Amino acid sequence: MTNLEQWYFSIPVITRTFLTLSTITSFAVTFDLLNPLQLYLNFQNVFFQYQFWRLATNFLFFDRFSINFILHLYFLYFYCRRLEEHSFHRKTGDFFYLILFGCVMMLCISPLLQLPFMSHALVIMLLYIWSRRNPHEQFRIYGIFTVGAGYLAWVLLGVGLLMGMSPVVDLVGIAVGHIYFYLKDVIPGEFDGVDPLKTPLLISKLFPGDHDLQAHPPVYRDPQDFFDVDQNEEEERMREHQADLREENNQPVEEIKEDDVNIADQDVNISESLHKRNRADESTNVE
Repeated sequence: MTNLEQWYFSIPVITRTFLTLSTITSFAVTFDLLNPLQLYLNFQNVFFQYQFWRLATNFLFFDRFSINFILHLYFLYFYCRRLEEHSFHRKTGDFFYLILFGCVMMLCISPLLQLPFMSHALVIMLLYIWSRRNPHEQFRIYGIFTVGAGYLAWVLLGVGLLMGMSPVVDLVGIAVGHIYFYLKDVIPGEFDGVDPLKTPLLISKLFPGDHDLQAHPPVYRDPQDFFDVDQNEEEERMREHQADLREENNQPVEEIKEDDVNIADQDVNISESLHKRNRADESTNVE
């Protein structure tokens, strides 16, 4: 197996499938094997001409082969892979459900905004979720300046505005990403583990290799909470340490006291025996 093959198959399955389908679609359009008019989202064609593939292909086409396509593919590879490898490690079904949730939400929003392609919005959604779960990471924009991950989606939106692009698609991705983040990460922490986006059993069965080692979903917490928890844990460790010291100090004392009692009892018994023997000797001498 070549290095390229090793790299390709090292990519997690959902990210690898998404990248492959997007690349094939873009190259097919570039070489005129497909027409973008056959791919964009049109609900009239979907429901009246039964062109159901449009529900999926509008999420797979970024652009013809170009710098714009390469940038989108890079963002897709980077953030989709990071999410799948870290937040969704061994939870492929949950990650597939995230993608499905995002696509369904965007399909519901699309008729209101007349968006023909929503592949960019889907990438922004994944980027936003990753940034909320990794707010302290740093990212370098086009090799020029560095921003915190928590602001990355908004910075890219601003860069798009400076380049004359519409912010609508970015805002859709941010909105859907925030809805998922709130339902999946915030709600369980506020309502004792209630998970409104629990992956359906049917989807989980599609990925039998999953091992759900993390029974509880990731919960959003204020950064100050981590310091409070650390302080409480430190106090608890100190109390346990002090209890151990008291137990260690008391144990030898108790053993010594018990030994002393045994020795004292033995001394008393010996004294009594000697006293009885002396009395017996005296009686013998008198006789």
